[in-house]
Amino acid sequence: MSWFSILPPSISFIETWAIRIFLLLGALSIGPWLLLIVYDAILYIFRTATYDIPYIGGRARNRPRPRAPSLSERPNGRARTFSLTVPGVPAAVESVEGAAAGLRKRAERSDHEGSSSNVMGDGRTPNFLL
Repeated sequence: MSWFSILPPSISFIETWAIRIFLLLGALSIGPWLLLIVYDAILYIFRTATYDIPYIGGRARNRPRPRAPSLSERPNGRARTFSLTVPGVPAAVESVEGAAAGLRKRAERSDHEGSSSNVMGDGRTPNFLL
């Protein structure tokens, strides 16, 4: 460390401890994820290898061969539908058209107190949409 240290030799131990602390923090954050990935890989290899062994594997029990999960197919075999829209929520154009239709209906009613004002302009399109 003495060649690359920015601190004087008398306090270079601070850099050594900083390195140790950051290595420990890195191991604490990456370690659990790494263990889960290794466990998953070992389990998949074990299940695939024991598929043909009688009394243990799936073939003896008439089960399908283990497969990795699919994002495009459901477990029952049907295809998944991907959409960026949420069902039941109108698009922006539909909501503006609905608001304009509601304002037209409101302006056409004669019992409305504001019917004498020129809110609707020519009676077809609200002024704020022009």
